Amino acid sequence: MKVFTKRNLKYIFDAVLVVVGTFLMGIAFNVFLNANKISPSGFSGLSAIISNVLLSSFGINIPASIFYLGINTILFIFSFKKMGLNFAINSAIGVVSYSVFMEVCNFDIGLSSGDLLLCAIYGGVVMGIGLGLVFRGHGSTGGSDMLANILGKKFRFLTVGNLVLIVDAIVLVLSFIAYGNLTLSLYSLIAIWIMTKMSDVIISGVQGVRAYYIISSNYEEISNLIMTKLERGVTGFEAEGMYTKKEQKVLMTVVTRAESVKLRQLVANADRDAFVYSTPISEAMGYGFLPLKNDGKDYKHKKVTKVTDEQTLTETEE
Repeated sequence: MKVFTKRNLKYIFDAVLVVVGTFLMGIAFNVFLNANKISPSGFSGLSAIISNVLLSSFGINIPASIFYLGINTILFIFSFKKMGLNFAINSAIGVVSYSVFMEVCNFDIGLSSGDLLLCAIYGGVVMGIGLGLVFRGHGSTGGSDMLANILGKKFRFLTVGNLVLIVDAIVLVLSFIAYGNLTLSLYSLIAIWIMTKMSDVIISGVQGVRAYYIISSNYEEISNLIMTKLERGVTGFEAEGMYTKKEQKVLMTVVTRAESVKLRQLVANADRDAFVYSTPISEAMGYGFLPLKNDGKDYKHKKVTKVTDEQTLTETEE
């Protein structure tokens, strides 16, 4: 039995990417952000606030890493069945390693009382690079991803993107309440924005939402993989190759930045000769994304009067 097969090496490489990514996130968390009470995004920021409040108000010293690991362990238990095996393993590696690095990478490089703007910028950059590497390794650091798996079936409008925004908003509000300093909350907002943009750059320039177009003779298998593995809708267009003069299907699907890496992998596994291109989308509304909203007016029952040519002519003559 071969241990170092191509598939196993791919799993090992993904795991290494996840660990390296969480190592950078641990550095960003301790060195740049938490040391200056700049709350990072997501559940790590929430854990940091809880830890700091307990220490300053009650003298109870419980590391933020313990809260982070505890929250994600609970979420992991409830969402495990909805994950693929590889994603579950890499997510477990991500959660555990990030919790460890949140505790281990606790050293001072002279910025703990330095320029808050520099700390917010470089903290966001390093955190974003780390998060991007985790996504590139087909992993997750838990939090909103797992929460979306749990709530997604019951509350269709709660996508990962929605939950990220909700959790980040809660973290910013709690940061202001806990520290009583609006300036720190604004620095946190800067760090979160930079982190998001930097992680997009690491994931091959992937933006928040992208439309992917796939041309392949194996379109049935690819569309089934997208619908079952990513739980995203797929639309097929009839097209004709102008060189071959053959009719073929063009698949179109819209995915988030975190899902784009997995989408490319699914297509590559089904057909390495497939032609794939993507385009950024400024916003996506509908099932699985932002809900469509109307202005409250009803346009369905308005009576439309058909005007004939004879009526128009008569009115003109009059």
